[in-house]
Amino acid sequence: MATKQIAYFRIFREVSRAILSVLDSKQVLNLMVKRIVPAMKLKAASLRLLNEKTKDLELVASHLLSTKYLSKGPLNADKSVPEVLEGKPVLIVDAQSDPRIQYPKEKAEEGIASILSIPVQIHNKVIGMLRLYTSAPRSFSGEEIEFVSALGEMAGLAIINARMYEKEKEKLTRLFEKGGIVSAHQEEIERYGIKAVSRGTIDTKRSTEFFKILHEVSRDLLYDLNSREVLDSMAEKVIQIMHIKGCCIYLLNETTGKLEMVASRGLSNEYLQKGPIVAVKSMPDVLRGTTVFIKDVAATENLQYRDEAIKEGIVSILSVPIFVKEYVIGEIRLYSAKEREYDKEEAEFILALAEIGGIAITNTKFYRRLKSDIKFWESTLSYLDRG
Repeated sequence: MATKQIAYFRIFREVSRAILSVLDSKQVLNLMVKRIVPAMKLKAASLRLLNEKTKDLELVASHLLSTKYLSKGPLNADKSVPEVLEGKPVLIVDAQSDPRIQYPKEKAEEGIASILSIPVQIHNKVIGMLRLYTSAPRSFSGEEIEFVSALGEMAGLAIINARMYEKEKEKLTRLFEKGGIVSAHQEEIERYGIKAVSRGTIDTKRSTEFFKILHEVSRDLLYDLNSREVLDSMAEKVIQIMHIKGCCIYLLNETTGKLEMVASRGLSNEYLQKGPIVAVKSMPDVLRGTTVFIKDVAATENLQYRDEAIKEGIVSILSVPIFVKEYVIGEIRLYSAKEREYDKEEAEFILALAEIGGIAITNTKFYRRLKSDIKFWESTLSYLDRG
């Protein structure tokens, strides 16, 4: 059971990272169905999107289904488990005889016994379904359905992310065409990452909590990238699951060399206003991409604002770099009121949060710059027209 929980936590982390960093939704959806099959010991998986005009469910991603099966014919939403279109997960234990299933003969030939269908939604509107196929009759636990439902939700968000970008990019392209301008704006957001800390075992209950928090944070950041409220919520979640005193999220100001706080929870205003944090003086190894752990603040003489930390009741500090590509753009710092250590699984969870936060912040800056470009060219072309 513990091994399965590890798979859930890491697959969700990988899919979340891909959604946040890859603008090609098809690439993300293919990754999703590919990774879910071995994790849940399935025969195969597929993801289809609803064509509202034809009511057909059109294939956009699949893994381990034969070409013959995939070319069996159109899948009609009104004839193939229609309850899923109401936003409900539906399990068909006997896919070869259930009347809600199209093409029972083809499913028998493919060796499909059971099917779990999960809705893919955008803002509570079902736009498709994620399907899991098994080779023997099988039921799914509530925990398994929750995990797959979370992936279904993330699939919808991947599509939102891609559509949002494409809509703005198309608008900018039209403006360029109108003005006879050749676009030099070819930048893409690439995959970013930091290496996982651990590949070992993990406590089942805690892994489930890690998965749920990553789900919440990824979803919140996708809906409202880099808002103060979302990052504050992220800091609050870290405090709760780690049972620590406080958490702060800092971004590096490359001009001043200072760490600027963008979110915090659990620390007093007096401590937060202690003075500027100079990156090269305050745990400088973090800027080099190294996680820094101070077990005993009182025994660390070269720590910036050590006396203020002691007065605040801070005993241990964990500082994790926020990476974007090979660059460190900030830090997540965890403060505890008692001497403690972080095991490898806890460190991996914090690294995952740092990674997701870093990519989301970059996406926000990229999208805002794109919007700014659109406003600039709208104003410029309007001025030229008047001239």
